[in-house]
Amino acid sequence: MKSILEEYDKSKIKLVNLSTTLKALVTSLLEQKGIKTHQIETRVKDKESLKKKILRKNNKYENLANITDIVGIRIITYFEDEIDQIASIIKKEFEIDKKNSIDKRKSETDKFGYRSLHYVANLKEERTKLSEYSDYKQIKFEFQIRSILQHSWAEIEHDLGYKGEFEIPSSAKRTFYRVAALLEQADIEFVKLKSTILEYEAKVGKGVKEKPGQIGIDKASLISFITTNDNVIRIEDKIADCGVEVFISYGEAPDLISDKLIGQIKALGIENIKQLEELYLANEKEFISNEQNDFINTDASGFERGASIIWLINFLLETK
Repeated sequence: MKSILEEYDKSKIKLVNLSTTLKALVTSLLEQKGIKTHQIETRVKDKESLKKKILRKNNKYENLANITDIVGIRIITYFEDEIDQIASIIKKEFEIDKKNSIDKRKSETDKFGYRSLHYVANLKEERTKLSEYSDYKQIKFEFQIRSILQHSWAEIEHDLGYKGEFEIPSSAKRTFYRVAALLEQADIEFVKLKSTILEYEAKVGKGVKEKPGQIGIDKASLISFITTNDNVIRIEDKIADCGVEVFISYGEAPDLISDKLIGQIKALGIENIKQLEELYLANEKEFISNEQNDFINTDASGFERGASIIWLINFLLETK
């Protein structure tokens, strides 16, 4: 133990730097693939935890390199089905130690509760040839990939001090497994809900273009309208001709589409997307001029794509 702890002390700064580097790398890799996570966190095992692990494993380790989770990266997803998407990226970008990795979702199919995916890995050789990664050759680290509900369950287990079925009173086991099963079912239902919403948004997006008179006003239809309608894009580009920029947000639903805005639109008697587009065109000349003057008299550098829908509604309310 003494030699391992001495090695740990000498390597601590490097391990902390690796932890920081891995967080930035993983964040970048997932952003490139358009995967949004709840949280990505890294940690370096502290000295006291390391001592306990060495003792618990009864002299299993000969040196620091034998301990594969000194540096840990935890990726928490919103939905359970995103775990496999992230796992695919991790397997492609890192060297996986299959012997020490475990998928608890598959190895513990007869149990409810904590079932995340654990990969032990190290940087691929081609990456360590780059100067920013060259100090980390052959250093192993552990990925934990889990959904936000799996993470919640793991944190509750930890807080309860639960480590196995023999550490919980028989009188509490039924409740314990019932709650675990409910969380697991909730994970499944959230994935179904996400799929249903995505299918609806795709259907609405098609309808906004092909049959706008049949598409009612809601958040999905408005987002599709302001981001794909040729007249909205043309009018906003015309407004920007006064010397400002149109900012486009990718992968996020614009925050400007609020319940308040939808209520205001409906209060004006606008019931479908076709009516909304007709109002854009009917007020186009005066509306564009009005917004250009506002920008000329301010120091704003630009506006978000779709902001014109708020300006149009305010313009109509003011001139009503």
